[in-house]
Amino acid sequence: MNNLVPYNFELPVTSEPPPRVSQNERMSLRYLVGVILSRAWRATVVAAVIFLAVIGIASQMPKSYFAEGAVLIQPSRASLGKVEQLDTGPPPDTSAIDTEVEVLRSRALAEEVATKLKLYDDPEFNSGLKNDKLIILNWTWPFRLHTEVSRPNLSWLLPKSSKEPSDVDTTKTDNSRWLSRTTNAVMRHTFIRRVGLTYVVRVGFASGDPIKAQDIANAVIDTYMARQLNQKVTLVSRANTELDQSVGKLRQEAIEAEAKAQEYKNEHNLLSAQGATMAEAEVSQLNQQIAQAKAERAEKEARVLAAVAQVRRGSGGADVGAALGSDTIRELRSKEAETSVQLAQLSVRFKDDYPEVKRAQAQLNDIRGQIQREINRILSSLRSDAQAAAQRESSLLASRSVAQTGLVSNNRARVGLVALEQRSDAAKKIYDQYMARASEVAVERSLQQADATVDYRAAVAGNPTPDMRLVVAFASLLALLGAVATVLLSELWSKRLRSRGDIEREIGVPLAGVLPDFASVARLPRRRYPAGPADHLVENPFTAFAESFRNLRAFLMLSGRSQAPSKIVAITSAVPREGKSMTSLCLARTLALTGSKVVLVDCDLRRRGVTKLIGGSDVGIVEVVEEKYPLQQALIRDAKSNAWVLPASGQRDIPHDLFSKSETDAVMRALSETFDYVILDTPPLLGVADARILAAKADRVLYVVQWNKTPTSAAQSAIEIMHSCGAKLGGAVLSKVNVKKQARYGYGDASDYFNYYRQYYLTGS
Repeated sequence: MNNLVPYNFELPVTSEPPPRVSQNERMSLRYLVGVILSRAWRATVVAAVIFLAVIGIASQMPKSYFAEGAVLIQPSRASLGKVEQLDTGPPPDTSAIDTEVEVLRSRALAEEVATKLKLYDDPEFNSGLKNDKLIILNWTWPFRLHTEVSRPNLSWLLPKSSKEPSDVDTTKTDNSRWLSRTTNAVMRHTFIRRVGLTYVVRVGFASGDPIKAQDIANAVIDTYMARQLNQKVTLVSRANTELDQSVGKLRQEAIEAEAKAQEYKNEHNLLSAQGATMAEAEVSQLNQQIAQAKAERAEKEARVLAAVAQVRRGSGGADVGAALGSDTIRELRSKEAETSVQLAQLSVRFKDDYPEVKRAQAQLNDIRGQIQREINRILSSLRSDAQAAAQRESSLLASRSVAQTGLVSNNRARVGLVALEQRSDAAKKIYDQYMARASEVAVERSLQQADATVDYRAAVAGNPTPDMRLVVAFASLLALLGAVATVLLSELWSKRLRSRGDIEREIGVPLAGVLPDFASVARLPRRRYPAGPADHLVENPFTAFAESFRNLRAFLMLSGRSQAPSKIVAITSAVPREGKSMTSLCLARTLALTGSKVVLVDCDLRRRGVTKLIGGSDVGIVEVVEEKYPLQQALIRDAKSNAWVLPASGQRDIPHDLFSKSETDAVMRALSETFDYVILDTPPLLGVADARILAAKADRVLYVVQWNKTPTSAAQSAIEIMHSCGAKLGGAVLSKVNVKKQARYGYGDASDYFNYYRQYYLTGS
């Protein structure tokens, strides 16, 4: 036998969640570099496709030259005919500038430019010329076509056959369509942009010919300036004509109104209106005095009422405002205070009937009587002042009544005169204004200027577009963004398990061991090792690959030593091809090499992975259960490790529900009584129901997850299945780990430090 005692494989059950991994582990620089390197090939392909696509599209685009000029908009520009307006006025609002920008973009302006420069003769702007059968020998600038026949008014665009009079309407329709098409092309090639919130508007034009682009941009600016000036001159001329017609009529109306006013004055003897003016002034003055008298009376009556109210409250008038301002009362109050103090001092020392006390008391009463008499006198004075103010107000009201009577008589005579004078004054004022405006308009007509100036004339800007240097830079930027997006989308779309942190955080299972990919730690000569890494493990027991399985054995021993013995260990995975069978065979050999009695049962009846690795067999577990074949004769001894294998033969059809039968349970009990360890190589959990049954029967389950391949969602689904069937999950095994690539991620696993201890193992690794 051996010196090892089988331990319980089951971890203590706890309700606490597995330890969380620090976010620094996931977001470290090494992790990001590892993610990029793992997706480098896909990202490189995407970046190359994007780069070549942008370069290809740009190379097919025709070259275009861009010429740009600038116009300074001044919508509040003063007229030179008005000297008083030459001072700088308020700046124009932004809506006025935006309006001028829209004028520059207008279709009418583009059509005028197209007509002025005859752009309808240019195939670049008139696409109809490209389809018509016209012989164009050469293009010279400015805007002249050398053709076989010269036809004005676009008639050369029509067929050469003579046109009948009935063709005139058709010709006009075609010409209008071609002009509209040319105008649309000019608008598409014109770029109008306001510079921020300034008054500068940039005018640009794009064309395949640099000289053409420059000339058309300047033509747009000149046409805009000319339209502005022509519009202002037209308005001034129209205004001048209308003013000349109105001035004569207004002159006659002013003379007639003045004559009627003079006749009325002579008729009513109103040559002098001094009396009426004096009456108005007198009434106005009396109104002011009456207002003052009313205010004064109200103020004095208010004082009287306030004083009476204070007396009624029981204060005796001591707190009346006039009394408080009286010097006499102030002096008596001072004496009263002194006498009160003296009386208080005597009252302390002597009784009330003492002569000095009586004398002081009498003196205090006398002073208080004087104060009261003085207050009564003040109240009487306030009443007298209030009566005098009321009488003055009545007198002023009577005087105003007399003055108003005289004013009415004078105003009756002036009613008619006022209307005539107003009409005369209005006629003269309107006439004077029209005369002044007519003079200004006459001067302005010759001094008109556009409300804009040319900031700078158009010039061709830089290299033609597309500029290949910018295209390459833009393509490189897009390629870089595409590569980054590819890496991010690939990482987020299909999340894989790569480290202890991923295992514990994503599926909530402790990591039992990390099994390196054999190709990443050693070179494997197939001719020498038919069973691959499993044979190499036996002949080179001190390599890094063999050490990883000894670590897995140590996990099985140490993690369950406090529990009852658990012999049956099921090894399963979520999906096929995750290294489950190789892991089972290598673990069985590792345990057997230490002296333990181990049997490996190939329960994957479909793929028979372990059976194929050891060379195949005609008898297996199916024959033992179904045909009662002797178990001892079905077992195959592994000569390299002294482990035993119960294979899965391929001589008959796969039976239904083999592992649910009681005979299978009897076979498992027999194996567990004979061997120290019974390792079950089960089918994948997500695809075969046998794996769930075997996981529930096993004392412990090791869950194999392939590094950087098994999707997290699949691994989580398999864990949920094992929980639902009551399996005792011991831990997860991360298989086929490429230690060289794993080291790039920097998770802190043992494989991360492979370069540090690779010399520690024998050269076989």
